[in-house]
Amino acid sequence: MNPKNLLSLAVLAATGCIDRPSEFDVVLNASAPVVVGTSLVYLDAPTARARVVTLSTPESPGVRVLAVGANPTLIETRAGTPASAPEALVLSRGRRDEVGVSPEPGSLTALAVGDAPTARRYVFSSPYNAMAQSPDGRFVLAHYRPSSSADRLLFNPNEISLIDLAAAPGATNPSTRTVRSFGGIPNRVVFAPTLNIGGVAHQLALVFSDAYVTLIDLNNPQRNEITVRLTLPEDPRAILPQQAVFDLEGATIYLRAQSSNDIYALRLEPVTPMAASDNDYRPSINQLAAGQNPSDMALIGEPANRRLLVVSPGSVDARVIDARANTTLRVPLSAQADKILLFEGVSPRENAVRPRALLYATNGVTAVSFLELNDLEARQSQNVELVPLQRSIRTALPLLDRGVVLFGHPTEASAAGRGAVSLLDLGRRTAAPIFSEVPLGNARFDHDRTMLWVAPQSGERLGYIDLRSFRPGELRLDGVVRDVIPLGGGAGARSRVVALHEARDGWVTVLDASDPQRSTARSVRGFLLSNLLSIGAE
Repeated sequence: MNPKNLLSLAVLAATGCIDRPSEFDVVLNASAPVVVGTSLVYLDAPTARARVVTLSTPESPGVRVLAVGANPTLIETRAGTPASAPEALVLSRGRRDEVGVSPEPGSLTALAVGDAPTARRYVFSSPYNAMAQSPDGRFVLAHYRPSSSADRLLFNPNEISLIDLAAAPGATNPSTRTVRSFGGIPNRVVFAPTLNIGGVAHQLALVFSDAYVTLIDLNNPQRNEITVRLTLPEDPRAILPQQAVFDLEGATIYLRAQSSNDIYALRLEPVTPMAASDNDYRPSINQLAAGQNPSDMALIGEPANRRLLVVSPGSVDARVIDARANTTLRVPLSAQADKILLFEGVSPRENAVRPRALLYATNGVTAVSFLELNDLEARQSQNVELVPLQRSIRTALPLLDRGVVLFGHPTEASAAGRGAVSLLDLGRRTAAPIFSEVPLGNARFDHDRTMLWVAPQSGERLGYIDLRSFRPGELRLDGVVRDVIPLGGGAGARSRVVALHEARDGWVTVLDASDPQRSTARSVRGFLLSNLLSIGAE
């Protein structure tokens, strides 16, 4: 075409004399990526597309573009999928009708990321803004998280949709219902492992709401939900469920709640249903005193003697609760604790591998407690050993297969000349500092947990700790490192780690995770521009 004609077309487009496709006015605004197999998946909300960037061969990355539902808001890696068939899940809120624009319902899109990426879409009418996955990746429960607006004139905050990803989309998949409400709305969804209730296996979802919890049978979505109140009707307190642990053999659910000094034990007992919509189990509730504002709990003991270990920052002790015998044992501690880490290992005085517990605090306490779990009733405080750290704890990264815990400390600790990271040897019960210029906020393990990667977010150096030798190291890259993401190696492939750089067009550096070197690093840039102006999706 004559260059003068090109100039004329540009002038006409600028003055509005010809129609301009809306795709040219969209601002590129991709979300942070999620890892799916050996690929990164970016969500581009303005264009309602997902960009699959395959990095198994960094020298020639593959880019595929898939359409998702309108107004996508969340993207997650699907849980439980094998490395040979990884998937990503995208929750979209849909859109309202506008002049010249048709409405579109909300949806969940499952993106199969492989050599030939595909998408299947599960449609529901509601503009949900949250989702939760079952650990095996089969079920997704879409719901509303607390929000003042859903971008709709009217919406039902207690409506939920259950999607069975093992089945094709259809008239009954998703399954939508409104859960019973006593004035609250869902705050969180927790999936229980398979529970054996009267010889029948059940998969349950627990919907946490203000002062009550709702149980939904995933295998029988047509059955009524069961709602268990945690307060009396006249009690105005908001007792918000925070944590659930499950006694699989005893078919019991233990709930810890904010603003409550009790643990709620829900024992699920089999019953004979009178109708198809009735459940074949019924919960009985028992309240267990657990100290002042319990902050963590864990099940200990053999199935026949299962007990609950609880710590509370408002109490300088740990409590061991036997719900069946309705007894409580208080074990005095020399330092407050608000977290529990169970492990099996040796001790300085015993080479036998036994169940033990590490109790620590994230509220400024500079010591941890080791608790021997055998003979607690007879020995009590004699089973407690205090180990000083001289630094308070902010984060804990357990490496139980290596017998250590990596603690991250507040930045003011390192500023005072002490290490921002320390390694606690669980067997020897000694702590060794590792000095660091950056916090562990963006620290990530690789897939075989041999390396810990740290992104500084303020410089061009990527830090790492080789967890086989606990040797720290660093690499200088060509751009500011905003985040670091380990990739799976795939079948027979070497594991890789990806450093993310700040760039609208997409910029990453791919490294060999087992042997990170600048000389073998590969930088990939501009992949988010692939097919940017195409209409439709591949």
